[in-house]
Amino acid sequence: MPQLTVGEQSAELILARRAELAGAITRALYEAMPQLHEKYGDYGRARCLEDMNYNLDHLAAAVALGSPAVFVNYVHWADSLLRARNVPTAELIRSLELTREQLRSLLPPDEAAAADLCVHAGVEALGG
Repeated sequence: MPQLTVGEQSAELILARRAELAGAITRALYEAMPQLHEKYGDYGRARCLEDMNYNLDHLAAAVALGSPAVFVNYVHWADSLLRARNVPTAELIRSLELTREQLRSLLPPDEAAAADLCVHAGVEALGG
């Protein structure tokens, strides 16, 4: 059986820890931006958690492929969708920055670095 690349290992870890990561990112986002609860309420927080899971699914695919462009395409689509629902790009950027922080704290360094390339590309593509 062929050995997995670091990107593939990172993707597997992201998916295996997706619920933990999504929860940690959502908590960190609401701590960093307490006005979100007033703005969106409990319903919005539940949708945010759901979105973090989607972000991680798409991130894992991009990391496994070693293609930041795949994640950039997803981030542009997600930004368009969120803006249509009156969610500013700045909130998506902040969630991606927090995603980077959580990946660094919860994944081994090489796997976190592989994922960071894609997340960084997404943040840059949004002007962050």
